[in-house]
Amino acid sequence: MSLDLSTDSRTASDIAAARQADILAFLHRAPFTLDAYKLGFLPGFREDCGYQENQYQNLTLPVGMLDNDFRNPDLDRFVDRFFEQEPQVGVIGDIYERGDVDDHVAAAREIHASYPEAELIIVPKSQAVIDAIPKDLVLGYSRGYADRLAHEFSDPADWRGRRVHILGGSPPKQLEAIRQLTRPTLTDEQPADIVGLDWNGLHRGAQFGEFWTADGWDDSGRNADHVTVRKTVRHSLARLKAFWQSHGVWPDATPHDDTLEIEYEGPSPTDLDSAACTDCGANVWTTRRGPFVAEYDTGDTCGYCSYECYFSHRHRNNLEEIAGEQSVYFPPT
Repeated sequence: MSLDLSTDSRTASDIAAARQADILAFLHRAPFTLDAYKLGFLPGFREDCGYQENQYQNLTLPVGMLDNDFRNPDLDRFVDRFFEQEPQVGVIGDIYERGDVDDHVAAAREIHASYPEAELIIVPKSQAVIDAIPKDLVLGYSRGYADRLAHEFSDPADWRGRRVHILGGSPPKQLEAIRQLTRPTLTDEQPADIVGLDWNGLHRGAQFGEFWTADGWDDSGRNADHVTVRKTVRHSLARLKAFWQSHGVWPDATPHDDTLEIEYEGPSPTDLDSAACTDCGANVWTTRRGPFVAEYDTGDTCGYCSYECYFSHRHRNNLEEIAGEQSVYFPPT
């Protein structure tokens, strides 16, 4: 039997307010985060990564959200990284045992002493940890890629009355979690306050020519020559924004800045991590002219020993440069 109740207008407005997020974050690299930022998403990255924006001049994209390296956590390192990047939102770390709560809270207090307006998220990984986290800190509700998801060790009631950020998971899964944490109950429990959510799965689908829709992944543009990975991600982001707007989750205020302008520099031989030609394996530095370099919208920067290798590899793999000819370095003749 469902525990949902019919609500009066006041309760309905309270639930609507609880479901509307303050931020929707997109953590990735440039230029994808730039496109997300222009659409109103909060950009950011994981502490061991970055925007990888070296090819862009005048790009001052803010670090809105800083995630921790959950595979290799280190509280001191994260605090140092937070002070370096000064984000608006920080995911301090995952806690499996109640005995580890104090260290994470101490890290949050250290950050708050200098950045009192920062939203700091601690991610409980067991039911006992939830109540041990002070209520002024945001709880991270794991719904995406993680070793232990929130619904596997807790009930919705455990999160009610708390400020919650939904970490990962496809939009339908996130929406279901939001509804479970905020819907009215027979016992009149206070809803969770959904302060934010993030999901970074759009790029993975775009690499296969698929964009996200409310009805699932659509591959109708897979064989279109003019559709690049960047365009596909941007299209998915616009669909994602419309999805959350239709469900009353999209925030009223966003970090969009109409004045943001950047100039793309293009790749150079110094960007290469390997001396091997991507196509034939020859040493690109032993040729008479030096390496040809191309930066693709897949995020890869490839070096070639000749124009023929560049042309062959690009067309054989249906690759597209980020900014056309600007994304190809031709060595001097």
